[in-house]
Amino acid sequence: MSSTRLVRFSLFNLAAAAQLSTLLLLLVGLALLVERRFRGQARFFSRLRGTRHDPPRLPRGRGILAAAIGLFVLVLAFGVPVIQLAAWATSAGGEVDMGRFVDLVTRTLSLAAMAGVLTTSIGLLLAVARRQAADRPTALLTGLAGLGYAVPGTVLAVAVMLWLTTLDRQLGSLFGESSPVLTGGILGLLVAYTVRFLALALGPVESGLQRLRPVLVESARSLGATSRVLVFRVFAPLLRPGLMAAALLVVVEVMKEMPATLMLRPFGWDTLAVRIYELTSEGEWERAALPALVLVLVGLLPVLLLMRQADAAGPPTRRRSARRGEARDA
Repeated sequence: MSSTRLVRFSLFNLAAAAQLSTLLLLLVGLALLVERRFRGQARFFSRLRGTRHDPPRLPRGRGILAAAIGLFVLVLAFGVPVIQLAAWATSAGGEVDMGRFVDLVTRTLSLAAMAGVLTTSIGLLLAVARRQAADRPTALLTGLAGLGYAVPGTVLAVAVMLWLTTLDRQLGSLFGESSPVLTGGILGLLVAYTVRFLALALGPVESGLQRLRPVLVESARSLGATSRVLVFRVFAPLLRPGLMAAALLVVVEVMKEMPATLMLRPFGWDTLAVRIYELTSEGEWERAALPALVLVLVGLLPVLLLMRQADAAGPPTRRRSARRGEARDA
């Protein structure tokens, strides 16, 4: 086989990879365009105070069957893997360096927190700009911001690395520095996280903005509120549940992200996901069980907070409604 055919059919064909990536981005852009068009026709209405919408109740037999099916899926998909991880972690408990393990957890949480705050802040600014400007360039910019979630983490990491390398070369030519300044630092990781998970932050923020009544913004404008005051004194407090949900979603995804972290992290700056990859690639399944178990448990905390927040924002239960009725009658 000739060298041309080897290059053509090998796994290191960058031209073919670029073509496939471009096709993927076009399909994702088309899907986002269709989703925006259909969601643009939606209308939101606030629930009147005092109204009650109780969920339908299944009969006793069907309720037990539905609960049993849900419990079976939960045990099979979550309980069995967690029990196996716990067994492996217990058997390999003496081989764990607790000092290094605490550093892994601290680095993972710190990276996730920084990325969550940064991504949610940029998502808030983009969502407010889209609402206030309401022109085609702003809508196009907001739509393009959601494409990062469809790009594989490895491709995004390579793009960010090339961009930072180019900036390092330009800075080196200006200031005469030969050592890289931006490459291999926290900045590259935060840029990659922001580009990749900005769509997760935009969704809850835009949903919260669509539920706000225009009279609130008009009242603030009539009182002389500037754009900065409007963002930080009007939108941010009213969108606090949506901002919290967006930040938690980004935190969960950043803690699980491995390709971008593996390629862009500083030297020696490992996270739980990177450590799990290193151990499992060497066949050390028992030693990888404790980081994996901690990653699962830490990832559950934001999920539980989101569920609690959704329950608090949902319709009142029968017990609360009954108590309000008794208090009103008294």
